[in-house]
Amino acid sequence: MSEYQDHIRQSLEGQDVDAGEDVGIDAMRWTPNPVSEDGTDEAIQTAVDTAHALLDRAADAYLSLVNTVLGDGRHHMVASASAPHGDFTEGQELTVIDDTLVINEAASLRVTAVIAAAMVGCATGGLVVRTFGPDGSESVRGWRVRGFWLRPLTAQQIREAYTVVPETGAPVPLEPGVEYRQAGRVPRPDQDPTGPASASNTAPRDNRPPNRRS
Repeated sequence: MSEYQDHIRQSLEGQDVDAGEDVGIDAMRWTPNPVSEDGTDEAIQTAVDTAHALLDRAADAYLSLVNTVLGDGRHHMVASASAPHGDFTEGQELTVIDDTLVINEAASLRVTAVIAAAMVGCATGGLVVRTFGPDGSESVRGWRVRGFWLRPLTAQQIREAYTVVPETGAPVPLEPGVEYRQAGRVPRPDQDPTGPASASNTAPRDNRPPNRRS
């Protein structure tokens, strides 16, 4: 995932990437809240550091979801964010078979960028995965972005999201043959899954150089 993170950082900072790569730079470009012209170098650097930390955290969440939660099958994933800079939606399809993962790296990059955008203060967002299992089953799970991580939705919450029009509350018929499932917990790489929550659960990983940490 480090290559994905490098691409995202280049996009954030307005740098050029390989023109031969289909990474959707225009759609992915997302920057911290602008700093006023009289802003200090320290304020500008802090904004950039925050953006990088959020991207690292989003990449961690994405990888943990793919590697430990999705399971075997063909998965349609859609990430969305409503952030200060606008609304973003990106999707991808990936397949997991035992230890084999078939994935489009450019699509993964875009989904990760949207998850990061949803982690910005005052932003909201989530991720929905529709899975076509090896046994022919079809199911839907969902996670909301909260506390700088992906939080599982219950079966009832994801069912309501698909069967109720948000603006009016009007019901929508259930899709035949689709199971709305409780989403699994996405493990954190910096947390012992059997131990208590650590302080890092409430903030992005601090990737700033030691001389810039408070």
